[in-house]
Amino acid sequence: MAETAGRAEAAGRAEAAGRAEAAGRAAVRRVMERMRADPAVLQGAVDAARAGSPQVAALPEQEVKRHIAALLAAVSSAFIDTGGLAREQVGSAARLAADRAVQGVPLGALLDGFRAARTQVFRCVADRLDGTELPFRSLVEVLVELDSYAGELQQRLIVAYRETELRLLATSRAARIQALREVLVDGATDRLAAAGLDPAGRYHLLVADVGDPQLVREGSRPDALSALVEGYLCVVAERADPVLAPPVPDLTVHSPLVAAVDLPAVHRLCRAALTAARRRGLSGGRRLTELAPAVAADGAAAMGPLLAAELLAGLDATDALHRQLARTALGYLDHGSRIDRTARALHVHPNTVKHRLRRLGELTSFGEPPPTGAVLAHALRWRWALASWLDEPWP
Repeated sequence: MAETAGRAEAAGRAEAAGRAEAAGRAAVRRVMERMRADPAVLQGAVDAARAGSPQVAALPEQEVKRHIAALLAAVSSAFIDTGGLAREQVGSAARLAADRAVQGVPLGALLDGFRAARTQVFRCVADRLDGTELPFRSLVEVLVELDSYAGELQQRLIVAYRETELRLLATSRAARIQALREVLVDGATDRLAAAGLDPAGRYHLLVADVGDPQLVREGSRPDALSALVEGYLCVVAERADPVLAPPVPDLTVHSPLVAAVDLPAVHRLCRAALTAARRRGLSGGRRLTELAPAVAADGAAAMGPLLAAELLAGLDATDALHRQLARTALGYLDHGSRIDRTARALHVHPNTVKHRLRRLGELTSFGEPPPTGAVLAHALRWRWALASWLDEPWP
């Protein structure tokens, strides 16, 4: 009789444990569903991946976010919906690895970013489960299950990366692309010939961020070499108009004709110009030299607020009238200091422009004659200060 009672007690404990486990899993599922819908979770994982790997950080942020989102969706779906990774979910890891191999990101750097993102997500899960009264054993079991999914994805990353790497290395073009990456990123100009470029030649460089490597196609002219370099499309050509197969990127930056040995420095400038153009909402084909002021301004971003503090100390940024005066002065400088052109651009009477500039001159030193021989520098300082004070990208 005692034995029967013992078995009943054991069965009761097992049933209670089963109910607790089911309740715990339901609680975790609710937490995971909220995490899946929270953009801050994705952004945290992206930031962690970029912080954990300099090579991953060098890629466009949207490119990193695209893949991290797919991996997070795979793990959350495996836990919430399917009870395991489906083939299409494992495929997201394979696509990430293939893209990074094509982009020239080393496998070690890829794994560093993956592990950093995984750690960040696990911390987020633990933080959100803290205080839910989930038994410790259930918490451990959940984390072990999630870790198994992450481990399976990591293994698929390694396999797919090596498969893609072997396929790329089997082609002569892959060798040229790798040499070009070494030239542009590492400054290894002794590799110009290996990239198929004449060390004594002169070339144009075009740079664009294309996001999805699968959209990159060969240029249609034989004198152009195109490759993905740290996630950016780079095209080296003897002529200024390399033909890109569709879809054409919405923003490109191209350099003037430069000596082959200067390509590494020009590549850095083109990357900076591309970022500056994006910040200003520009699109289409842009000349590198056209963006020179923007690159210079972004390279010394702290200078704008300093100029504003010195030249515009008499203005109140919360005063709508003062902001109107500043915008008028900005338009005045942008239109060659011509009252008539400024008035047309602002859709006001020329006398209104004169009045506003006179009022600004009463509050600041705007309108005072520039120092002899420094007219351009004087206008430049005021233009930079006004744009910074209005918090607008300059120029």
